[in-house]
Amino acid sequence: MPRARRSLVPVPEYRVMRCPSPPAVDGWLDSPCWRDANWVDRFATESVDTPARPARAAMLWDETALYVAMKLGEPRLARIRAAEDAPEENDNAEILIDPGLEDTEYYFIGVDARGVARTFRIVLDNFGTGGWREIVLPDIRAAARLAGDGWQVEAAIPHASLGVPPPGEGALWHGNLCRNDRAADSRAFWALSEDPAYAYLEQMLFPALRFCEASAAATVAIHVPGHEPWPSRPRFGLRGFMHDTSRGSIVYTPDYWISRLPKFRDLGFNAILTYFENHLRYQSHSSFAPEGSWTVDDLLRYQAEAARLGMDLIPSQTSLGHCPGILNHPDYRHLAEEGSDGYQFCASHPGTQEMLAAMFDELAAGSSSPYVMINADESSFLGDCPRCRERFAGWPRGHILRQHLLFLHGVLHARGKRMMMWDDMLWLYPEALEDLPRDIILLDWHYGHERHYPSLAAWRGLGFDVVACSGMYDVRNPFRLGDHACQQGAMGLISTLWEEHSLFIGHYWQHFAALSWAAHAEAPDDLENWYRRAEARVFGPGGQAGEGRLGRSAAALFNASRSGYRRPQASHSALWQKAARQFIETAWTRLDAGAVSDLGREWLEEALYARRLLLLRARAEDPAGLAEGEPRMIANEAASLKVEGLARWKAQSGMPSQREAFLEHYEAIEKSVNS
Repeated sequence: MPRARRSLVPVPEYRVMRCPSPPAVDGWLDSPCWRDANWVDRFATESVDTPARPARAAMLWDETALYVAMKLGEPRLARIRAAEDAPEENDNAEILIDPGLEDTEYYFIGVDARGVARTFRIVLDNFGTGGWREIVLPDIRAAARLAGDGWQVEAAIPHASLGVPPPGEGALWHGNLCRNDRAADSRAFWALSEDPAYAYLEQMLFPALRFCEASAAATVAIHVPGHEPWPSRPRFGLRGFMHDTSRGSIVYTPDYWISRLPKFRDLGFNAILTYFENHLRYQSHSSFAPEGSWTVDDLLRYQAEAARLGMDLIPSQTSLGHCPGILNHPDYRHLAEEGSDGYQFCASHPGTQEMLAAMFDELAAGSSSPYVMINADESSFLGDCPRCRERFAGWPRGHILRQHLLFLHGVLHARGKRMMMWDDMLWLYPEALEDLPRDIILLDWHYGHERHYPSLAAWRGLGFDVVACSGMYDVRNPFRLGDHACQQGAMGLISTLWEEHSLFIGHYWQHFAALSWAAHAEAPDDLENWYRRAEARVFGPGGQAGEGRLGRSAAALFNASRSGYRRPQASHSALWQKAARQFIETAWTRLDAGAVSDLGREWLEEALYARRLLLLRARAEDPAGLAEGEPRMIANEAASLKVEGLARWKAQSGMPSQREAFLEHYEAIEKSVNS
């Protein structure tokens, strides 16, 4: 029997629009009917008008169910609690519905970020006040999705589940939509008036829900940003990336890189640096290069193909530090600086200059690029051995460094090449700058998302040309760095990809997209919208299988990783694992539908492979422990994925010396599931 309900305080009214076609209830909130729903953008709490984080909500109905959508802003997804062990403590989107039943104050439906709903019926008990009863409301459907700007919930609540008939035109229910934000210790509810007089759980003050026949259906799908033109006007003379061909597990073949050059040109790149330690075989010094290494002729062939597409392939060889692959070889161990454990050349050994002169002369002689990169970064073992102490007696470290740089500059200058080097040692030892030629190009590397990058202005003020270098770690890094570099008149913007183990190039698609954007435009204002556009740029328009979901999932994964903890702890979180599964799901959807451009398919397959591998490792190393049977399941999945990964590795690289490094993730998984 319906319960007569009359509040002594006026309450606002919300118009619930009818939808002739029900939403998908998959959590994405991109069904056509939501476009014209009556969205409420203002939420309030019982203590402040504006909650700590934004929220939006809307309702729809048809003859079958009441539909609810909530978008909950959260810049740091890792703050959200979404645990299985204590769901009552999770963050929740809370739906409070009073359909006017005689013995029921209202129904409470809480949906957490996992998409799991807990339902309660607040009944009128012996004392005339509400008592909570956890119940099962049949046929309720709920889903949650993570996004770059927060998380969102979609629910379908059948009228029959509430024990009432379809409401019909003009029917009046009451209800409240709330957000339980654990991190902010805040409960916010939708504010339907300027000064809402109702409260969080005060049933007699819930806003009125007026059911209307006016349709909220849209004839076309919701517009998803992502199809706007990608910026194409260059901001820098040099635009590209550096790939590590020595320290990673995947030393790609020259043919691999040659076949992918059109993809990089399409992204607006015109420069590629090839970083070598010991995986380039010189005619003058060949013994340190392991089986399968590149030859200088391989490099020049790659360079010629790049030049045909208007791209400059810049050779890069270590010349001071980062040389263990060379200096731990028996033929060259005597050239290592004392105490460096084979990491760094001795600057005073006559054999050092003899060897480097031969290598760099051979490299410069055949290269068509006007530049040669000598690296010389992170090289603080200077003047430590007896020979150096005698030869450089009384010299500060910076002067020893300068002597080495001047020698290499002379070798390259004689071949008509401009020398490039990393800037960090000059920043550490500024005395090395005295009389250092200003035609040296400094690669100024910054791998964080910082407010300012003062070294750019410092080098430009000293007369150096500068290339700003971001890293493929934080997708925001090239945006702000690119803006500062442009302001300082930098000659280039390069992003570096260092020593990756087990994860193929496609895993970094968003970083290549970020570099492409930053090389042509200012930093985007909305990161989630940028991810949507990046998805369309890299993989092509998705059609029905796209709609920006892959980009939004990638944004959510980035957001969920920003936990403030070290990476392993971040990946153990339930939210990170949900975000990884969401990305995997959307990637499979696009691949299965064929909604990927030809050039983008390989990258998406590789991104999918990497996420599956990283998720398996996170599950295996979860400090909460593994359920019975789960270790065997993880081991079987890893064994299958390992076959897939090795097949791709052999096709793209297959260098015997790097196979052990390629299998590091798999060894970690095996160790965890067997412990």
